[in-house]
Amino acid sequence: MKRSIFFDRDYKQFRVNIRYVLDDPTKFQLFDVSRGYTPTQGDTIYLMPGVNIPRSKLKDLALNHGIKIVRDAENANIVITGKATPGKVLVGRWAYEVKLDVVNQYIDASDVDEFYKDNLRTALLSSESDEVYCSYSTVSDIRENKLPVFSGSSSHYYYVEDEWKELIDECQSKVVYDETELLAMINGEDAITITKEVYAQLCEMFNSSDQDNHIMAMEIMANSNYVDSAVYLLLLLEEFCDQVAISNTKNHINFKSMVSYFGIEVKNVQSLDPDKVVEKLAAMNLLTTDWLHLVLESRISWFIGNLYRSRVFRPASLVPTDSIAAAIQSEYRAEVGCDDEKDFIETVIGLNNLNPLVPEKLNNLGLEGPEGPIGPEDYSIGEEVKTEPLTETDPSSIHPFLHEDITEEELTQLATMVSNQEIPAEFNQLITENFSELIDETPQVEEVNEPESNNNQINQTNESPGIDWF
Repeated sequence: MKRSIFFDRDYKQFRVNIRYVLDDPTKFQLFDVSRGYTPTQGDTIYLMPGVNIPRSKLKDLALNHGIKIVRDAENANIVITGKATPGKVLVGRWAYEVKLDVVNQYIDASDVDEFYKDNLRTALLSSESDEVYCSYSTVSDIRENKLPVFSGSSSHYYYVEDEWKELIDECQSKVVYDETELLAMINGEDAITITKEVYAQLCEMFNSSDQDNHIMAMEIMANSNYVDSAVYLLLLLEEFCDQVAISNTKNHINFKSMVSYFGIEVKNVQSLDPDKVVEKLAAMNLLTTDWLHLVLESRISWFIGNLYRSRVFRPASLVPTDSIAAAIQSEYRAEVGCDDEKDFIETVIGLNNLNPLVPEKLNNLGLEGPEGPIGPEDYSIGEEVKTEPLTETDPSSIHPFLHEDITEEELTQLATMVSNQEIPAEFNQLITENFSELIDETPQVEEVNEPESNNNQINQTNESPGIDWF
């Protein structure tokens, strides 16, 4: 920790506070915590504020292992800290940083009373930091005096109040362990281990509508062997978080201790999901392959539904659905990978040796590919294409009129068909070459369009209709 100065201008005076900022003020952590505590006879243990261990069980643990719990950190060789400890002794604040030399210039330029200026100068002499912390209004006032001030945003800092400074300094010289080291053995060697069968029974108890069953299930969890039962305890908390939330047993010291073992607060149990279950086990060095598979097997629907958002599993291969597999008639499988930049395909199973830019089915439709229009034939590169020799077309195969002994009546009909474009366009050249002279000399039959009937109305004439009109 570093002795730092927090100050602000309040009209004609400076308000100054001396606080101890953590070396890394962005981390909510007091000590470098050791792992793997084994109680040794004669150990004296001091519990930091916020440690959540049942005192009755701690007393039994002390008697069984010959250790002693003390109330003065000076008399301890082991210090136990908890997840809630930083929140008990640390205070957080948003502030701006100003260089120490800039603050000295600001003091000289300000119109504050000399008494307050001297107080701030004296405090700055004791600072162990090159920066001074202040609020936005003070930074603005410094800037108005034409002094160089970093124009960035404020940062969040954790500092220790004076009342805790001496205690923390004393504990820094001790061996510090997390409370989970004691919680792992707090229930003793005879504690029940939750197995697959016990887990199924606890699930039935939570699924019942009887609140007493819920209370009993939570008590069994709280008094179990935390280490050997870790995966089942986390799955129970994750699945039945709603039942836990409405039960008063959640506030019992034994149950709170069990939850604290996993670094969770009781109020945050409902935020658990299968990803966090695996991450908790990995962070505590308890995760095994069997337990990873157990979580996947019991929460398979969740992982499939959250496959691309999961922090635990990633898709390793992709296969077509049944309908697509039936359409392509191939056992296609793509093995995929990823790096920091992009996803990519590593290997492919069941892929035909075709140009992927010109799919086979598109070629068969005669669609255009990168080399130009492609017909239905699938010719490989370098393979000679065999074609049949062209033969002269018999005119009579187009129409029965087209023969050497065509009559005048047939020729007239043919001329009319050509004029009315009733002959396919691709045969026009053939007809022109063989019968053009005859068609030009043959008069075409003009169609006479009869006027349409107008509802059988009588045409008006000047003749008398032979009707006497009255």
